[in-house]
Amino acid sequence: MKTSLQKNFFYKGLLTLATPLMGMITFPYISRILGVEAMGLLGFVDNTISYFLLFAMMGIGTLGVRAIAAVKDSQDQLNKTFSNILGLNFLFTAVTIGIFILLVTVIPKFNVNKELFYIGASRILFSSLLIEWFFNGLEDFKYITIRSLWVKFIYVISVFVFIRNTGDYKLYFIITTLTVVINAVINLIYSRRFVRIIPKELISGRFLKENITLGIYGLMTSMYLTFNVMYLGLASNSIQVGYYTSAFKLYHIILSIFSAYTSVMLPRMSALQAKDDQAKFRNYVYQSTAFVALFSIPLIVCSSIMSPEIIYILCGNGYEGAITPMRIIMPAVLFVAIAQVIAVQVLMPLKKDKVLLCASISGAIISLMINIIFVPRLQSIGSAIVLILSEFFVTLIYVIYIETKGIIKLNYKIFIWPVLKTLPCVAVCLSCQKMVSSPYLSLTLAIIISVVLYALLNIYEIKRLIYKNN
Repeated sequence: MKTSLQKNFFYKGLLTLATPLMGMITFPYISRILGVEAMGLLGFVDNTISYFLLFAMMGIGTLGVRAIAAVKDSQDQLNKTFSNILGLNFLFTAVTIGIFILLVTVIPKFNVNKELFYIGASRILFSSLLIEWFFNGLEDFKYITIRSLWVKFIYVISVFVFIRNTGDYKLYFIITTLTVVINAVINLIYSRRFVRIIPKELISGRFLKENITLGIYGLMTSMYLTFNVMYLGLASNSIQVGYYTSAFKLYHIILSIFSAYTSVMLPRMSALQAKDDQAKFRNYVYQSTAFVALFSIPLIVCSSIMSPEIIYILCGNGYEGAITPMRIIMPAVLFVAIAQVIAVQVLMPLKKDKVLLCASISGAIISLMINIIFVPRLQSIGSAIVLILSEFFVTLIYVIYIETKGIIKLNYKIFIWPVLKTLPCVAVCLSCQKMVSSPYLSLTLAIIISVVLYALLNIYEIKRLIYKNN
């Protein structure tokens, strides 16, 4: 299945843009209907489940893409590799669900919301059947996008039809969980066109070591993402969790754009490394860094300025406490985007899993220390500080490693012009904020004028990125 990077990024980009768009349609409605306390509770439960999901999946997401991309041209090896990874995933999922149910029973703050946690257990189970890593490894982004958009469309309709008042928060959680179930069922049926399960290959330790190494990397990284929210919920209350998760919303949306790009690049970079095409390998890294510099800086600056309007439009009244955490979090977009380029496009294809592990462990230790120091006193603001400091430190480790080892030399000059060309957009945002009283109109004008202005100032750079990446 040979496809161009432009087509892959088009489909992945379409899905990435559609996901926050649908989120922006449902989130303002849900946040107003359910309220900050219910949203905080759901955020606490969802992030706790996501943390256990990391134990169930371990490194399967990355390992699967890398392994499938390497053997996709050999049907026998594809069947064997698919079965090996699927069986390994089943094993870790079964153990995780058992521990999860036990902890829900014995931990009071979990047990009081046990119905929500038991609903979430089905998400852990069906995530092992989702096999998204298989289709990513095949670079079948067209299928992934079409299927996901249809399921998301059904989800959006269901939210507006069935969620009517604060008491519907459990139903909303069920609808959210069902999206995973439906996607998993469709994927299993569709996968039969490309691969078959070999029962005796389900029990294999072939990828066990890689899975554990990459899994620990994911777990450590989650210390300043998923665990951050869980710890905030345990140390404070649902309202503070509601503030933080609302602030995290836009950060997550913007970051997903860069994640889409790097996820598309992983199978391609793995293939280039296997062919030892170092010139093209380095060129793609340079182009990715230029992409990050060009688009992350204006997004960070302008969204930080317009954060009061964004929070009001997304969440409504009562979420003012999310403004400061959002402003603290947003610069992390740049750090994480750079880290993703290095980790996903350089270190993972080179199989430098130990470097990823060491960096993530360091980040997790820092995250835990800052959580203990700041979160009990500063609550949601403390969680925002945890996120940005942890991400900065991990990115710094990656940069130091690739520079000192001579793997890749980053061109830091490419960050200068985006900063300078963002200054007119700053003036636009501040003017709209000051001169227009309506938050809806103010944000709309700021976005339209800033986008047009920035695009005109960077027309040459944008064209070069489009035509050079093929």
